[in-house]
Amino acid sequence: MDLAPTILAALDATASITHTGRVLHEVVGAEASVRAGASAGEGARAADDERSVTDTEADEMEEHLRGLGYLE
Repeated sequence: MDLAPTILAALDATASITHTGRVLHEVVGAEASVRAGASAGEGARAADDERSVTDTEADEMEEHLRGLGYLE
């Protein structure tokens, strides 16, 4: 339960959610902390604003997944 917040603090990485565990300061030091980052909803909104896949690429991916049996 404390691993995720401790690892994030050790790497000085942002967390997109609030963890139930705590940072193990005995492992990473007293000044280490988890920084809050963008929430999952904000990331989804950013993806809507800027399309990362063209319509042609989306069609190709759909066809590939259909060929693998994931889509009917």
